[in-house]
Amino acid sequence: MPPSSPHVAIVGAGPAGSSAATFLAQQGARVTLLERNHFPRDKTCGDGCTPRALWMLERLGLGALPGTEAAMVDSVYTISPGGVVLEIGIPARLFGGKACAIPRQVLDERLVQRAVQAGAELREGVRVEGIERDASGILLRCRDGEPLRADVVLGCDGSPSVVRRALGAPDFPEHEGAFAVRAYYENVQLSHPRSMAFFWEEELLPAYGWIFPLPGGRANVGLGMRADQLAASGAKLPELMEKFCASPNVARELAGARRLGKVKGHHLPFGSFARHTIFDRALLLGDAAGFVNPLTGEGIEFALESGAFAAEAVAEAVASGDFSARGLGGYGRRWETRFRTAFHLNRRLMRAFERPRLLDRIFRAADRSARVRDELIDILSGEATSISWRFLAAVVLGR
Repeated sequence: MPPSSPHVAIVGAGPAGSSAATFLAQQGARVTLLERNHFPRDKTCGDGCTPRALWMLERLGLGALPGTEAAMVDSVYTISPGGVVLEIGIPARLFGGKACAIPRQVLDERLVQRAVQAGAELREGVRVEGIERDASGILLRCRDGEPLRADVVLGCDGSPSVVRRALGAPDFPEHEGAFAVRAYYENVQLSHPRSMAFFWEEELLPAYGWIFPLPGGRANVGLGMRADQLAASGAKLPELMEKFCASPNVARELAGARRLGKVKGHHLPFGSFARHTIFDRALLLGDAAGFVNPLTGEGIEFALESGAFAAEAVAEAVASGDFSARGLGGYGRRWETRFRTAFHLNRRLMRAFERPRLLDRIFRAADRSARVRDELIDILSGEATSISWRFLAAVVLGR
């Protein structure tokens, strides 16, 4: 960027905000990164990083994470409602075939440190309460502090998002989001310690659960369910979590383990409703934009990538001298090209994964066919953008 580079204010220092801050600072922009909490701080999440997320961390300069911080994963372990068990290796063609699980308390601090190292200014303990836009820029109103003026604001403050609401974007409908809960366990002896494990227990459908390994004999254990289905059922996720942990398949994995702290929950907005992301002098990133895989709840990779896309779009706006929604339009073209098809496919697949008999047929077909297994790992890794007729035929015909 030229010497007249803009001042970019980023609200939220999670993966989306820190990613955007790093790339923008590297381009020479003046970046102020606002975080309501103080690091290190926790963030309720499944803690799983897909192969694409690890690729993004490498782009950001956070390549090899030490084993004391991240548990490396090279396969996916699944159990269907009817008890069909699969363990599928992550192929090398998917960004090297490696994934990991890393607590967000660790990951987010590493990311924000990288942003500061790149030249971003971090302000912790700043709660943004609203924004005002005029012809000369953006004014951010902060609780217990002076207002901050910037040329562009990036809303990276998760769900619910203060910036999203201030910009006039609608809330996510119940059917376009989910709620998830997770807890940490210690003294865990997993049967597949290098796998991300997913469980579809028939008595808990349409909810599904997971166990992700963490360093030091710990694990992230969680359960998620679409918001409208949860409301219609009248169930409480913490109660479903107790049933999940007591189910035979999960109880075996957690035998002798002890829960650490409380069960915590969070909202996941689905990417299939990501339609309001570009405004005059403002962009929404990560969860604030709805960049979450509807099938798996994965959002870290999309948050990191949206940060890169936002930095590129701001650079284009600087070059054109246009910070309107039109001038920032390159952001939408980038994320829609990369995310949109996968979001809509996974929204449709979510319905299939809620039907126990159909899910059993999918897993049995994958057990018989390397081709089906290959497509299934693409689906579970968030890399599938279509389903082949061979996959469908194998599931329907049982071949």
